[in-house]
Amino acid sequence: MAPKYEVGDILREYWPQLQQKGILNSWQLRTLNAIRRCRTSDLGGHIDGCTSCGHIQLSYNSCRNRHCPRCQGVNRVEWIQAREEELLPVPYFHVVFTIFNTINPFCLFKPKMVYDILFKTAWSVITTFGHDKNWLGAQTGMIAILHT
Repeated sequence: MAPKYEVGDILREYWPQLQQKGILNSWQLRTLNAIRRCRTSDLGGHIDGCTSCGHIQLSYNSCRNRHCPRCQGVNRVEWIQAREEELLPVPYFHVVFTIFNTINPFCLFKPKMVYDILFKTAWSVITTFGHDKNWLGAQTGMIAILHT
């Protein structure tokens, strides 16, 4: 069952207000605009036809933006399935590390340095607590993903 509202519906409804706020950079606006226009007449369309029964249907083109939930839904599911196949048959924990929002400007100007520090610190914490017999007393491993 399709959801009642999608991200594109909300963006189309509030697009003028979003543009006027001036809080998004050009890359963010371009991405959201692609999602807003995805599978609408704005991007054109094509006709799908069944050669057996003759049914014809108009389909609008997708934006193919890597951030679009409509376009990347299948890719996301495939990615999750591939990660699940990599899991070992052992207990695991989902741990999230975050940085204070005051560090965000440094992420824009020195992203490699900031994210290298973040990942090194995360690994240090995981191994320190993981190896400690009082906490877990285990051999640790980590798959780390940066969500910006």
